[in-house]
Amino acid sequence: MSSVKEKRFKKLKRKKIWPSIVAFIMFIILCVVMIALFLQLFALYIMGTKIVQQYGETQHVKAVLEGFLSNGDTITEAVDNLHKYTSAGSDVYVIDRQRRMAAKTGLSEPDFSMVLDFKLNQEFGLDASFMAVADNSNPVIQEDGVYTIFAVPVDEVIRETFTWKEDRNGIGTWLSDTLITQKYWLRTSLGGGEYELYVKCTIEVQRQDIFYICIFGIIALLLLMIPIILLFINTVRSIVTQRRMTQLIYLDAVTGDRNWFYFQNYAERILTRLRNSRKTFAIVNLHLERYQNYCACYGVKAGEELLEATDGFLKARVGKNESFARYEGADFGMLLCCEGENGQECQENCRKRLRSLAAELTGLKPDQKIHFQAGINMIAPYIHEDGKWYHARKDVDVDQFYTYANAARTAAAGVQDQTVAFFDQELLDKQVWERWVEDSMEEALNNEEFQVYIQPKYSPLNGKLVGAEALVRWISPTEGFIAPNRFIPIFEDTGFITQLDDYMISHVAKLQAEWMIRDRKMVPVSVNVSRAHFAQEGLADHICELVDAYGPRHELIELEVTESAFFDDKDILVETVKQLKAYGFRVSMDDFGAGYSSLNSLKDIPLDVLKLDGEFFRGEDDDGRGEIVVKEAIQLARNLDMRVVAEGIERKDQVDFLAGQGCDMIQGFYFAKPMPVSEFEEKVEKDA
Repeated sequence: MSSVKEKRFKKLKRKKIWPSIVAFIMFIILCVVMIALFLQLFALYIMGTKIVQQYGETQHVKAVLEGFLSNGDTITEAVDNLHKYTSAGSDVYVIDRQRRMAAKTGLSEPDFSMVLDFKLNQEFGLDASFMAVADNSNPVIQEDGVYTIFAVPVDEVIRETFTWKEDRNGIGTWLSDTLITQKYWLRTSLGGGEYELYVKCTIEVQRQDIFYICIFGIIALLLLMIPIILLFINTVRSIVTQRRMTQLIYLDAVTGDRNWFYFQNYAERILTRLRNSRKTFAIVNLHLERYQNYCACYGVKAGEELLEATDGFLKARVGKNESFARYEGADFGMLLCCEGENGQECQENCRKRLRSLAAELTGLKPDQKIHFQAGINMIAPYIHEDGKWYHARKDVDVDQFYTYANAARTAAAGVQDQTVAFFDQELLDKQVWERWVEDSMEEALNNEEFQVYIQPKYSPLNGKLVGAEALVRWISPTEGFIAPNRFIPIFEDTGFITQLDDYMISHVAKLQAEWMIRDRKMVPVSVNVSRAHFAQEGLADHICELVDAYGPRHELIELEVTESAFFDDKDILVETVKQLKAYGFRVSMDDFGAGYSSLNSLKDIPLDVLKLDGEFFRGEDDDGRGEIVVKEAIQLARNLDMRVVAEGIERKDQVDFLAGQGCDMIQGFYFAKPMPVSEFEEKVEKDA
């Protein structure tokens, strides 16, 4: 589905949901990272305070030993006297420049294979770096290598927060319990660089340290939960709003159910699924006949209730992989899955189902007559070119499929008792042809692709050429010769027929003027004027202007109007005929007897010529009834002071019969077919 409305809907959907969801996920990730970072920094902060304390003790030991050495004591003596000036348990280990042990206290020794460099911030006022060495009895480093630890500065106020006083319930003692003990050696220079001093230190992680870290984490989490909750509420609200908007977009205002936009999307999803590629589907145009008449009789509200009831009925009848929705007015679109072993069986089963459905729908209003018609466009399985395997349908155009179904239903609208009609290739070719005609007719008129052909009219008494009829033929540079029955009905439907009338009248007037200038033999030439043209006011003046632009005599041009035009606005028609006769034109009734002849029209309208339809003379007339009708029609015309033309005459016996009845002119293949102007000019010179 690639429509502008659908694109806008998808854009709106993405705009409403995805930014909120992405923002919420990103914020959650950011919060997790921040909490982890804060907890790590806080843990390092606590460990930093302990390292600073241990480093201070190391510097104190160094100062004591430097004092002994400055008094002349050896390194061994200085170390032996160290216990008098330091706290108990401070083991030391001294090596000289050759990395040999010079003195030590205690039983353990540094493990020089595990070394860790420390860097302390300048705010501590210490050396830029120092080294920690693992204890051989309790190594602090689990693998070889050198690592760097950054300690944060700790002021005196913060350090005091790590002091817990004993309370009456013993909570302070519980918090001060040691959970983790880790021993290591801190290194510093001694004796102006003659020795390296290693002081054994102990880091103890107490329960209160873990407690402080947890408290800090909880506080940070609580602070971050406020914007998380707000963002979560906003995201949920956006999703709910989007869903409500989707429901509104998919809502049909009349039936209260899904609308056509929903049907387009859902039907496309069904048809493009791979598992449905082997199935045969049908897009249906279900139309409620005479809905406007129903609303006029029972009210618009009753009409909408009928559509709502139809919607509810269809909802109960569609199954899995099927859908429906109201298209517009009283038209519903349906997607049905058709069962059957082959295409023909699927089509027949679909026909039976739609007929049954239409019959059941008539029962929605038992006391009122309602009728449904259906047009169907079958969608066959999507088979690969080799015919051996199937693949998902692509480029599915639900609107186009529905248009085909609607075309099938419209084509069968005038056929009695035809409830269901299928769209086929023949109907498609017709639609394509009509589209081509509509697209090409304006250009064809401008390029004068419409040629004037003339069919002579002869007197049945002496066989002389006494008149003619101008007929149009379309000679297309791409399609070649196009018969009138292939384009005239389309012109009548589109209203273009009035432009063609003007074109033919002008060309006939031009021919008559040329023949007059060239002093050629001339006979009256009749031109067809469409029913739509005769319904317009001011037609007589308009025709007079077209003819006078070339200057032929008016009596040489006869205007033919079909019998069906007499059933339109009779007053306008009578007035137009009177004006045309006043201007000197002859007016004839064409195709008399082809429809429901109106004798009242002959009584009220002052026509000059009555033209009998060719159907009177086709087929056999064994009982003579046709001859009786023709005879009486000729007599009627003569009594009304009208001349009679019989068209479609193809046999000698017909000519003899008409001559005997006093028919004035005969037009038909017996004498001549329609011919180009040049050929007609030659025939006039010879036969007129």
